[in-house]
Amino acid sequence: MTHSTVNIMRTAIILSFACLCFSASFSAIQYLPTVQGQTQAVTSQPSIEELNVQMAQISSSDKPEDIATLAYIWGFPLVTMERQFNYVTSPNVPPMPGRGPANSPSCVSALVNASFTDVVTPNSDTLYCLVQFDLNREPVVVVVPPISDRYYSFEFLDAYTNDYAYLGQRASGGSGGTYLIAGPEWNGQVPEGMTKIWTPTNLAWLITRTVVKSPADVPNVVAIQDKIIVKPLSLFQGNATTSSQSTATQTNASKEIPIGPQPTLIAPTGIKIFDEISGAMVGNPLNPPDTTLVTKLATIGIGPGKAPSTEANDTIKAALQTGITEGQKMIDARVAVFGTVVNGWLTNAQAGFYGSDYLFRAAVTQFGLGANIGQEAFYPSTFTDSLGKPLSGNSSYLIHFEPGQTPPVDGFWSISMYNDKNIFVDNPINRYSIGQYTEGLKNNTDGSLDIYVQHASPGADKESNWLPTPEGSFNMVLRTYLPQPQILNGTWQLPLVQKVG
Repeated sequence: MTHSTVNIMRTAIILSFACLCFSASFSAIQYLPTVQGQTQAVTSQPSIEELNVQMAQISSSDKPEDIATLAYIWGFPLVTMERQFNYVTSPNVPPMPGRGPANSPSCVSALVNASFTDVVTPNSDTLYCLVQFDLNREPVVVVVPPISDRYYSFEFLDAYTNDYAYLGQRASGGSGGTYLIAGPEWNGQVPEGMTKIWTPTNLAWLITRTVVKSPADVPNVVAIQDKIIVKPLSLFQGNATTSSQSTATQTNASKEIPIGPQPTLIAPTGIKIFDEISGAMVGNPLNPPDTTLVTKLATIGIGPGKAPSTEANDTIKAALQTGITEGQKMIDARVAVFGTVVNGWLTNAQAGFYGSDYLFRAAVTQFGLGANIGQEAFYPSTFTDSLGKPLSGNSSYLIHFEPGQTPPVDGFWSISMYNDKNIFVDNPINRYSIGQYTEGLKNNTDGSLDIYVQHASPGADKESNWLPTPEGSFNMVLRTYLPQPQILNGTWQLPLVQKVG
């Protein structure tokens, strides 16, 4: 395998996780192409096993620089979530879907097309609602309307990016319900008719996804979104005078525009990042609990409400800066090796459940904030054909599914097309993905399915199955929602991308 092929695969691993982030969150800013270029320049990286050994060494070390490295890696997701909350709830940030006051939903009401360039690897299959939870004062009520005719999910992430709860087709069925999202220290009486969802941290994030079956189906999904209710408990019960609805907005009202949540801004913050991590620990108990870690962090001045950048001595300050440098190197290295290549597609189904694997958690945060667990959604991606050659619009390709071998899912599947800037491709039929809900998709007479991946039309009789490419390089993401076990355990084989012309 050539170095160029290896580097293409590493880039694809990054982008396969990035699609999770940017199709979910409209708060971030494009930074991935720069990272992509940096990744392609890399010719060697430590293995997962070597990185795990390194993590074990720094976790058991009492050296200040090792503790600082551990603190940076551990706190990377926490400070990212805190920055995202502050940014998207700030009234000084230009409005767009995904932004707005805490404890209220902000929904995307239209499918994106090739004119949409705000985020990379967008999604043309689902519409989203996003909620930033602040549970410090009181719980928040979430009302899910009955949704029985389509895939949908409500993904809840805590301040450490753990997927701690789900509602939806898989997790709760289609009958809907009223849920009380309660913080870690709330011990009040759950009102009748509500189901409590215990939240490990007071800062949390909700991402809802609802499938759109066709362009004409968009109004139906918007109508579903309009029935979603998210309100602080007191406001839901009609006691607006004590509501926390506007607490976060008022907190941010007098501030300048907060720093954005993009991970590339974390390391350049310098040792003040440990002040931010310490501040974010307030109200957000460690998940998972780790008393040994808390004790270690305290030895270098990191803890709830602390400010080590000003309180620590010069020796500790130097160790903190070393921790940033070494921690970021380890996160970058882990990103480059957390995918498995199967038939040219890069896969990873382990996101969302991290336990004490702090390095993997940070790596997913860096390039896939908002990642679903594999049981909910699985997103293989490819930059190469079946022979390992880079995909190019100068060639034609065929994706062939044998009879009964389309992706086995309980939700739906699709294949999305992206150009070298990882955005949709303008094309004469305005098609940006193809899959289960593509109108007019035709099986062959034997029940098999062919998808024609090429720049020019394959002919009028085949356009129903055409996924248009750009003229230059491109990549694809296969989205599978509610994948069946055979996808996750590898017994179902991903299709080859065969060059045919």
